[in-house]
Amino acid sequence: MQPGATTCTEDRIQHALERCLHGLSLSRRSTSWSAGLCLNCWSLQELVSRDPGHFLILLEQILQKTHEVQEKGTYDLLAPLALLFSSTVLCTPHFPPDSDLLLKAAKTYHRFLTWPVPYCSICQELLTFIDAELKAPGISYQRLVRAEQGLSTRSHRSSTV
Repeated sequence: MQPGATTCTEDRIQHALERCLHGLSLSRRSTSWSAGLCLNCWSLQELVSRDPGHFLILLEQILQKTHEVQEKGTYDLLAPLALLFSSTVLCTPHFPPDSDLLLKAAKTYHRFLTWPVPYCSICQELLTFIDAELKAPGISYQRLVRAEQGLSTRSHRSSTV
């Protein structure tokens, strides 16, 4: 494939991502956007869940969109993109050993620490999440399940060092 060329799947995921973000801009917000937004996010989730590799494509595209947000200074899209990034990481079944996606994400979101509150706070939380995933892949999902199930973390400590 030529540099810059995309596959049909990448194009479909990009279109679905754009549909999720459409209407979230403060200048375009209306009162009837929530049902469409939910349907668009569901469609994106369904498209991505068809193949484990699609999660990595979506994460790459979220990072590309985040770069655009930084360049344009469109504050209103940072929180949805950060939330979408973290939820997609939680759903990603596997990161290839040679993947530097989380390192690229850490570098990308680190640039937002100079933005005003609440945007810098959102990115600080996301960077903490990314750091935990880099140290122990899957730990955030494990913590989420434990919290949802009301499991005590102290009684289930691993004896493996």
